[in-house]
Amino acid sequence: MEFESNLKKAYLQAYKIACEKLRQMDPEEIGLNSNAVYDKANNEIIIKYLNEDFAVSCSTGDVARKTPGDEVTTTVKVLILHYLINAKAKPLSGNLISFKEIPGGGAIYYQTFYKRAVTPLIKTFEKDPGALWEAAEKLAGKREKFGHASATIKVFPLVPVTYVVWQGDEEVPSSGTILFDDTVTNFLPTEDIVLAASFGAYELMRLARR
Repeated sequence: MEFESNLKKAYLQAYKIACEKLRQMDPEEIGLNSNAVYDKANNEIIIKYLNEDFAVSCSTGDVARKTPGDEVTTTVKVLILHYLINAKAKPLSGNLISFKEIPGGGAIYYQTFYKRAVTPLIKTFEKDPGALWEAAEKLAGKREKFGHASATIKVFPLVPVTYVVWQGDEEVPSSGTILFDDTVTNFLPTEDIVLAASFGAYELMRLARR
């Protein structure tokens, strides 16, 4: 309980800091760098996260869904704000890398990344890899040709994430991996890349179970 309380406090503090950073930045530049839309009339940025539109107030940093739905969690608010304030005017390269290859700590965070994102992905899709394609299509994703099933979804407009599953058999266990464009650190810090990949995996899992 104490750990959860401290984690909640940490995210609330991170949210407060991110809101302040956002208020100090040029919203039009943010929109250009992140491939989001600045709505000048309402002084808010419209950003697509997991194929859903969110409105971010430039004056308060508040994050809300554009269509009715569940309240946005603090963790997701922080992730969205971190994307907006970190995004640089850099094009995607199309070159895919594994998490371990991410500069600035990919190897350090790997065990956490694997536990939070890759393991749940394997457990959900190992018996029916094709369900990964079906779930990704609901997020406007596209099929890829890696493994027994793979698909790329855009967690954010400039953060495509590719999920790959190999179906096991009696001799070889099922496995999986998650790949990123090698420009990903231009848009998110390494610890937020873990969150982005995890939340993408969880959304694919949720859609597959519907």
